[in-house]
Amino acid sequence: MKKITFQFRKWAFLLIFSFIDCSIFAQERAQEYQLGTNTDFLNQLQSQLNTNGKNDLLTLQVSDKEALRSIVNYYERSPDGTLHLEGELTGSATGTFSIRIKENKLEGNIMLPKNKEAFIYKSDTKGNAFIKKIDINKIICVDFHVPAQKLTENKVVRTQKNSVLGNVSSLQSNPGAGGCLLLDFNGYIVPAGSGWNGGNSFVAAPSGMSDADILEAWELVSEDFRPFNLNVTTDEDVFNSYAQNKRRRCVITPTSTASSGGAGVALINSFSSTSDLPCWVFTQSAGTYGKIVGEVASHELGHTLGLHHDGQAQYTYYGGHGNWAPIMGVSYYKNVTQWSKAEYSNGNNHEDDLSIISSATNGVGYRIDNQGDNFTNATTLNTLGEDVLATQNQGVIDHTNDIDVFKFHTYGGDVNLKVQASEIHSNLLLKIALYNSQNVLITSATGHPDNLGDPVVINTNLTTGDYYLAVTGIGEGTPDTGYTSYASLGYYNISGTLPKIGTLAVDELENATIYPKMVKDEFTIDTKMNGEYEVQVLNSLGQLLYKKLFSDQIHQIAFADKPVGIYFVILKNKKTGFQKSHSIIKN
Repeated sequence: MKKITFQFRKWAFLLIFSFIDCSIFAQERAQEYQLGTNTDFLNQLQSQLNTNGKNDLLTLQVSDKEALRSIVNYYERSPDGTLHLEGELTGSATGTFSIRIKENKLEGNIMLPKNKEAFIYKSDTKGNAFIKKIDINKIICVDFHVPAQKLTENKVVRTQKNSVLGNVSSLQSNPGAGGCLLLDFNGYIVPAGSGWNGGNSFVAAPSGMSDADILEAWELVSEDFRPFNLNVTTDEDVFNSYAQNKRRRCVITPTSTASSGGAGVALINSFSSTSDLPCWVFTQSAGTYGKIVGEVASHELGHTLGLHHDGQAQYTYYGGHGNWAPIMGVSYYKNVTQWSKAEYSNGNNHEDDLSIISSATNGVGYRIDNQGDNFTNATTLNTLGEDVLATQNQGVIDHTNDIDVFKFHTYGGDVNLKVQASEIHSNLLLKIALYNSQNVLITSATGHPDNLGDPVVINTNLTTGDYYLAVTGIGEGTPDTGYTSYASLGYYNISGTLPKIGTLAVDELENATIYPKMVKDEFTIDTKMNGEYEVQVLNSLGQLLYKKLFSDQIHQIAFADKPVGIYFVILKNKKTGFQKSHSIIKN
């Protein structure tokens, strides 16, 4: 009897579960409306269009009971057969639509921002076409929090250090990276069919920002995306050198034609699109301060890479706690702003920001880690005599719990080592640790949790031997009072002094020559003898542009593609560890 009762309960449970599962599936399907095959839908559209398509009226069916009237503002039929339509809704419904059909692939959307409604077009693997009602927040950033202007001066965390101003129109954070993010401060003529303004072209005015604020915004965004294989640039030519599905433009402008009412806007998951879909920062709402503009730009670019809002409980945007806030929440007024997976209490979006940005969908991944991560493959600390120069010892903590390990030798004496994250808007709370050759910890130090740009210093007296310096990112407090190590990531450099270890190798490199000093197409390194050497070329910002090992006496480096300016050439003897720095000028 007990066995029969148990079996009955088991089957009843399975029946109820199946009913619930089917009900959920039916509800999901009820949100979709089949438009026939892609070919059927294409023919339906073509039957409503005249020869050129523009200004034609279209009826867009969204369910078996509802259709939206619209007018076509943009029509393109490509040689490969792709149909691309954009336009505006007419009548009582206000909004825009975008449709793109190519063979068996359908994509697009209908957006009604005032109603907070949206529909997406999609197709299945069999070539069937559908339209589906969806939460508008799943496809576009709407009503992004506008900073209160009267509070801006008092609450914005201003830069602690004045950056060295250079040519702010040609900045690059990671030259040669697999993907590119353009911060466009110069104004932009938005082409027809851009995905904005119902397909109509329009002109976005220049940002109106000072060079100092442009530089600060670029530095902030660069640091946010430092862990990834992405180059944040202000250079249009650099941007145009990338394939369209490996780049995204962020227009910083007072012109809010693309979307009114928020500090910025972006279409979610648009980074890998083959069409030009810029995202936006509206300075008329956000202001022109570098800190705020940078935070909005990172937020909107995060959307293009597939991220959604970080909120708390019923609130869409979380403003953070203490001195910390998530980039995909509201991060204007906090000194420490990081990517997040909502580890704080009542977080309502636990998506893994780092995993999404680096995913195959975006096709860029993490940046290459050039530093060793353990004692066995530790990177040799570069020295020039007894000096450890920051420009020659740089790294990036590029993923959660990443450790970079450096090795050095000393003949004994006072050692001073300073490790510094980005002085402006760092995301990296540093921890450094010094070990002896037996891998035993000697001492350690951590950064300031509220000001990540403060240097972390180790001063100690060491005996002769080999030593290791380990660098990593850590958290502070708990997820509700501070932050974890999850997104404690970013740039750092190492500087200081080691007890002088001799002059033989330095004297040897004194004989090496680099010519010409005024470079046009290429320059030559003559070491005067064969050996094992490493050459590095850095720009005036200390960014590594070229690195190579060679053993011949003569080594030539092509330089025709580099912009005008001052560059540093660092020649290192790999056998002895000594090196010498030279400067050249590209004209």
